[in-house]
Amino acid sequence: MMRNILLFVSALFLLSCSDSNSDLEDKLTAAITEGEAGPQGYKTVQMAELTDFDWDTMYYFQASEDKKEISDVIGFKWEGATVPQLSRRLLFVKDQQVVSFVDFNYNELPLFIYGCEGDKWIYPKSRTNFASFKYCEGDREVYTFIPVQCIDNIRELIDYKCPEGGVAKAE
Repeated sequence: MMRNILLFVSALFLLSCSDSNSDLEDKLTAAITEGEAGPQGYKTVQMAELTDFDWDTMYYFQASEDKKEISDVIGFKWEGATVPQLSRRLLFVKDQQVVSFVDFNYNELPLFIYGCEGDKWIYPKSRTNFASFKYCEGDREVYTFIPVQCIDNIRELIDYKCPEGGVAKAE
């Protein structure tokens, strides 16, 4: 009986860790794509306000990064799935445990996340106030996500707007 209970609890744990947080994906998409940029040319998105769980560090991973690569970065064993093709992952950790993650398809949400200073895609909760704005890359609008303190590193992108049916131009 105890063995069956342990198997059931283990299965629940694995299943709970295998699904991307769709509620967070919806909140993230809305925060980035809805509304207008402020007078400074971007809007700010505070990740702590989008999450309804406790976490202390957020990590960013790109398509095809696997269990070993993720484990090496977060510093403990990740048993979840490889980041799907064409997707990006934000993974949230609290006290050496993954508490949630969100995978988003880059074709559906063209969000490019920039590193900042020494963080290199590892963001302590105290530094997750992000600047976000739209710019044109070729003939496609993409969104940025960079810690506010590093916005000057990419500020020139704010001027690259997509004209209807054309290619990028600086305003």
